[in-house]
Amino acid sequence: MKDRDNGFSLEMPKVGIIKGVLAKDIEIVGGKVVNLRTCSRPYSNIYSVAQLRTIKRVTERYGSGKVHLSPRHNLEIPEVKQKELDNALKELYIAGLFPGGAGASVRNIFTCPDWCSKSMRPVQELGKVVSTYFGDRDMPNKVTISFAGCYNCCSRPHNTDIGIIAVGRLGVSGGRCKNDCLECIKVCPFGAMEKKDGHIKINDGCTDCGKCIDACDDDILRLKETGFRVFIGGKEGSTVMFGKEYSGFVDDFEVMEIIERVLNNYQKKVALREGSRKKKERLGEVVERLGLDSFMS
Repeated sequence: MKDRDNGFSLEMPKVGIIKGVLAKDIEIVGGKVVNLRTCSRPYSNIYSVAQLRTIKRVTERYGSGKVHLSPRHNLEIPEVKQKELDNALKELYIAGLFPGGAGASVRNIFTCPDWCSKSMRPVQELGKVVSTYFGDRDMPNKVTISFAGCYNCCSRPHNTDIGIIAVGRLGVSGGRCKNDCLECIKVCPFGAMEKKDGHIKINDGCTDCGKCIDACDDDILRLKETGFRVFIGGKEGSTVMFGKEYSGFVDDFEVMEIIERVLNNYQKKVALREGSRKKKERLGEVVERLGLDSFMS
């Protein structure tokens, strides 16, 4: 796509049913109208005011004035006139928006916002790094990756192919509770807090969610370190699957290594879905067939 008068040049893959646009990023409606999917590069679920103004202008000028925000924070612009597609793509490109976010590939990385008061630790930056290295990688079927900054898991990491949850290991001081409030025991959703002889104890039910820390007014509980819990093989859709826990506590670099291994193993060990001649298994279906240990070996 070139505009010599304005010095604009954008080379896009020469594949798909519309020249210059990946087939997985557009959907034909009739013969003259397309639905266009776009997102930031590297992937981000935060759009600037300037980008939103561009979306408004493009949808009104070239489409039908409508835009859809997908569950993974892609922007979908329906009913773009096919003859105006190049102009729409040019304006989106200048604003830092590119076709993408669909098809058999690593989809838009999903993270919760860093400013959430419940966040155990920020996840936006790590999500951007993962997007830079793995975003849009061709896969046997679609692959979703979600980061959650705390155990509330608003970003649905349990139902994605690779789910990463920020967690924090606790420390308990040797002092006794001053006011005998038992708030930490009350707020723990896993029954992991106990009180024995005036002292707070943490049992094996602890998931490192950290909910008890804010509830403690006596500074008996403290955060020692943060890390991530990793789940593999979840999915949504007509058949919902919950990911299986693979690592209970890993750091940023280990998260990257795990994602790399999961994607490589998926490509090597995937098979056709039962009864299908073309459609390949989702990652979670491979894990179910082989077992998590065998899949990751």
